[in-house]
Amino acid sequence: MANETRRTTALRTLAIDPGTREMGFAVLESTDLLYFGVHTFKHRRLGRGLCAEGQQFVRGLLDTFAPQVFVIEQTWYAQSKRSARLRVFVEAMQRCALRQGLIVLAYTPTMVKRMVCGRGDATKREVAETLIRQRYPYLEKYLKTDLRTRERYWQNMFDAVALGLTGCEEGYKKRVSLTKVTKQRDENT
Repeated sequence: MANETRRTTALRTLAIDPGTREMGFAVLESTDLLYFGVHTFKHRRLGRGLCAEGQQFVRGLLDTFAPQVFVIEQTWYAQSKRSARLRVFVEAMQRCALRQGLIVLAYTPTMVKRMVCGRGDATKREVAETLIRQRYPYLEKYLKTDLRTRERYWQNMFDAVALGLTGCEEGYKKRVSLTKVTKQRDENT
């Protein structure tokens, strides 16, 4: 049937903004934000402990939300003392998602900023403000600075949401190409 309409289900995406202190996360269904937050790690964790705690947390999200796409930020901060631990942590999260059969995508912060704000040199604040203005006005209350630490604790969550939105488009493209390959393989057997 040439004009047959195919019903498609929305892709569910788990996005992670990794860190050795806090890890932002967001679960999206298409572009609808279902769940978001920041997971705080116990301070001074060694590499193995950090990876184990991170994997346990991510597995919980995978089990709860059953995403098809896993998006994580590419990290390579040469100036950071935590860079090696962070790289190992990111690789462990990617392996965990691959073992679950997810489409795994990784983006640099510049790519995400370009997708969300239209330019790669946007600040983290501009990314958050763009997300609030264009899609998620209810997130505005998380934009405030924590007065105790003078840090923007929730910035990790905003970064994860931006990663998830960036991954939505590519996730759909990859799912379509995987469907075509599977269909061709089934027709040949």
